[in-house]
Amino acid sequence: MGLPSVGSHLPVMLLNVLNLLGAFLASMTLQIVLHPTVRVGEAVPITLRLTNTGRKPVTAYLQGRPVAFDVIVSRRDSSVVWRRLEGSVVSAILQVRTLAPGEVLEFGETWSQRSNLGKSVGPGEYLVTGVLPTDPPAELRTQPVPLRILP
Repeated sequence: MGLPSVGSHLPVMLLNVLNLLGAFLASMTLQIVLHPTVRVGEAVPITLRLTNTGRKPVTAYLQGRPVAFDVIVSRRDSSVVWRRLEGSVVSAILQVRTLAPGEVLEFGETWSQRSNLGKSVGPGEYLVTGVLPTDPPAELRTQPVPLRILP
């Protein structure tokens, strides 16, 4: 009589991982905060807020050092104008952070209204999305928030 193979336990292990991932995602909220209207050429401060909305502490496995987070600015047609992490290499380091109920982590960036090609963007309607990569394959993503750039 031999030992059970790892393969026979794989569905149970996968289910446990999925349950942990589901609990993490259900307890965490990622929000993006920015001024809805700015003038052409003004810097655009952007803040991502990760909040433990649950009743128990939650452990977050965040990628990179410092923590990698992305901000994506796109046009209404979904074409990407600027990504914070465009061309960046994110280190394969995990930061383990335990957030108490109600605890908030903030990540900030200022967008210069330049595209990834270095060109100034013009007046118009844009959508801004925040992304926080966590332990693969998960990521937290905000809903797109409108940004209007006035002349």
